[in-house]
Amino acid sequence: MHPRKRHPSLDRQRGAALMVMLVILVLGLAATLVSSLNSASLRSERQAKTAAALAQARDALIGYAITYGDTHPGAVHGYLPCPNQAGGTLGATEGIASVSCGGKNISQIGRLPWKTLDLPPLRDGNGECLWYAVSGAYKNNTATDLMNWDTNGQLQVYASDGTTLLTPADNQAVAVIFAPGVAQNSQARTADASAPVCGGNYTASNYLDSDGMIDNAAVSAVANAISKFRLGTAAGINDQMLFITRQDIWNAIQKRNDFRATLNNMTQSVAKCIAAFGAANGKPAGNPAANKSLPWPAPLSLADYGRNLNYDDQVGLYSGRVPYRVNDAYTTTGNTMSNYNLLVNATNCPTGWAEAYPWWTNWKDHLFYALSREYRPGNLQTAPCGDCLSVNGSGPYAAVVMFAGSRLSGQVRASSTTDAQRAVITNYLEGRNAGNHPNSGGDADYQSGTASATFNDTLYCIDTNLNVAPCP
Repeated sequence: MHPRKRHPSLDRQRGAALMVMLVILVLGLAATLVSSLNSASLRSERQAKTAAALAQARDALIGYAITYGDTHPGAVHGYLPCPNQAGGTLGATEGIASVSCGGKNISQIGRLPWKTLDLPPLRDGNGECLWYAVSGAYKNNTATDLMNWDTNGQLQVYASDGTTLLTPADNQAVAVIFAPGVAQNSQARTADASAPVCGGNYTASNYLDSDGMIDNAAVSAVANAISKFRLGTAAGINDQMLFITRQDIWNAIQKRNDFRATLNNMTQSVAKCIAAFGAANGKPAGNPAANKSLPWPAPLSLADYGRNLNYDDQVGLYSGRVPYRVNDAYTTTGNTMSNYNLLVNATNCPTGWAEAYPWWTNWKDHLFYALSREYRPGNLQTAPCGDCLSVNGSGPYAAVVMFAGSRLSGQVRASSTTDAQRAVITNYLEGRNAGNHPNSGGDADYQSGTASATFNDTLYCIDTNLNVAPCP
């Protein structure tokens, strides 16, 4: 029996078939790899576009806050715009911040007001326009009572694990910008006529997600309440976001060349208002000019530090806060000021007070006032200084007005305008300026000096002739 011979043509056919199969396999693997690379590239491109849009929006919002007083006469810096919460007829107000958005200190959410911020309609990598939440304490209308570097945000941001807090208690977010990503679950982004540019609608829950505990589409309707947000990539949330904190806003504002001078001018103007009171006493009848009595300070502890009328002079105090109401001293001295109980008032204060007033009303919790015993409210000629104030051993002075600088290490300043921490003078003043309180003898020696890591009070002195100047 003879072995069968292999047919050369069959071998060639088998070889060719194997080659074809190998080519198909290689092409399939290559296609899969290319598809994977394309998908990764597309994902990376979308992420980069989202990140760029969020960063551009963040920069624009900070820029809006640090120039707010320039663009809004009679206002101070720090405020952020309301969200764009309605597009109006045929989108007439799309991209424009709402004129007013809820009551005082109530946070708000809506679309980013790109037109108000002088931006194009910023979109994330999936083509969706950005959304925006603003803390109630930082929205411009209705405005809070105290807008200054101690004003905290009311928004908390958590990492994608839902438990890691990214915004510590003393530096919470004042604004959060959202990139909503693709629609999830039952989100309906059906277009209506109010958003012809961005498309879709103004229902936040159709864009921002919830894990059942934290709802990115909702803020609290209660004044001063905390609202929480969670980064995406977990638990059914795909929202990406950037946030702005209190420090982000105020670190930028403090870099302004005119900011420190503005606060100094305000403090000096307050001291001049107090001195003007002493020049308007009406008793004794025969020689009222000889009575240079100044008003009593207001108490250190107040029910609400944002309310002007709570800064009321109190008989017998020699140190405390700058008073707004001075009716006790007014009655005693027979004062002739036109407004009988409002010291810090444009009618009673020297020229230029109109510019200082918005800064005083937002920074009044930072102002403190010490009075000498000889210049306490009276109805007789002011006696020569026996019990008067001094500063670094120089003097004598009738009174001293002190501005507390930004918080130093160990100082705690609550954001709530009713918190008891505000009544602790060492949370504001340093050295002898804190230690002298309550200045019961009316003759304490106060401290002025160069700002440092342990001291940053600014002092203005009222001399015995009621002239005002920076303390030596």
